[in-house]
Amino acid sequence: MSNYTKSSLQLIWDQTLDKLKTGAFFDMAIFNTYIHESKLYDLNQNGAIVIIPSFVSRQIFENNKAVIENALSEVIDEPITIQFTLKKEIQNYTELNEENKKIILEDKLLDKYTFDNFVVGHSNRESQAAALSCAVNPGEFFNPLFIYGNSGLGKTHLLHAIGNYVKEHSPEKKVIYIYSEDFISLIVNSIRDKTIEEVKRIIEEADYLLIDDIQRLKQGERSQEIFFNLYNNLFSKGKQIVLTSDIHPSELKGIENRLISRFNSGLSVGIDSPEFETSLAILEKKIEERNEHLLIERSVLEYIATTYSNDVRELEGNLNKLIFKAILYNPKVIDLDFAIMAFKDDPNNKSPGVMTVSKIKKAVCDFYGLTRSQLESKMKTKNISNARHIAIYLCRKHLDMPFAKIGMEFGGRDHSTIMASYEKVNKLIKEKELFASAVIKIEKKLGV
Repeated sequence: MSNYTKSSLQLIWDQTLDKLKTGAFFDMAIFNTYIHESKLYDLNQNGAIVIIPSFVSRQIFENNKAVIENALSEVIDEPITIQFTLKKEIQNYTELNEENKKIILEDKLLDKYTFDNFVVGHSNRESQAAALSCAVNPGEFFNPLFIYGNSGLGKTHLLHAIGNYVKEHSPEKKVIYIYSEDFISLIVNSIRDKTIEEVKRIIEEADYLLIDDIQRLKQGERSQEIFFNLYNNLFSKGKQIVLTSDIHPSELKGIENRLISRFNSGLSVGIDSPEFETSLAILEKKIEERNEHLLIERSVLEYIATTYSNDVRELEGNLNKLIFKAILYNPKVIDLDFAIMAFKDDPNNKSPGVMTVSKIKKAVCDFYGLTRSQLESKMKTKNISNARHIAIYLCRKHLDMPFAKIGMEFGGRDHSTIMASYEKVNKLIKEKELFASAVIKIEKKLGV
């Protein structure tokens, strides 16, 4: 609540009403019937709350919101936004508790995540370009922007980069970054504390709403209903919404179809495991950011980029492990022999020459220009289906994996579905020269 007394609020509103009356903004009959009976309930740094006399009058106030806000702004000598509410709704406007204030109002953007230190490669070029476009031109082209991909590939980095870009270039803009589970907690707590209307008002004032891991929203049905309304209000005002998820919006489970439909109406971009060149650039960037004098041979970075390229976190974690062991054993130079020794007991360390499911998926995705999420999804477009069939075929041919196990690697598919894919590729290789050529080229990429 504000620090104004009731008499101060009344005086401010009387002066505002005088400006509206003398300015002849309203017909006198309308002014006396609707406008004159309103009251200023609260006034603080977040905005003003005005009680309106009836449900019928709401449209009049909303249609003339800018005029009324300008009049109040002149009285208090600073810009202000107004929320109109009926008297019976005012019970919801109680003070937010400290926990909710922290969730919604605290700046949780991490300065270390920017566009400048986001390493761009084939696997993430589209998502980076779309995120930057949203930061520069909010609500104009890609709204909502939906970034999807496996954990550890840079989705959260891009969300923070958007927020930090806005803070630097448009500090007057309001950015809310929130993790989906925090959003659920916020809604549950505010309903319990009867502050839900205040929470909605604050969120609806945001210029950018950035939500991480939206797939977790399914945990609360009430939160979905409230998010749906917030989404519609923000979207209608041209505010930028950016969401991240582990999977494509069409693959989301437990989330209402009307929400999925809205997610699909914007731009969905995938982000995949970094290819070799990007992995190498990421490692070089991480070393540069450490600002330490490290003598690491390039062959070592190439070894890490080749062996640990499932995600960015894995790359960084193994670089940290190598540096820790270098500090411990103090070699003059971190060379390839030292690196191999440092990682020899790592169960995830596979020789570059050993065929794995991950390498097969990566080779197929690179060949067809797909993300791993698309390859593993239920999407059935011809390009994606063919790529998936080939990946399944190669897993069976070169790894001799059981069909059931291959099915688990491709989104939990039934073994009969996997068997059918394998047989289909066998048939197409014999019947279609272009298809056979594609398989051969992918095998060459795998070193077969």
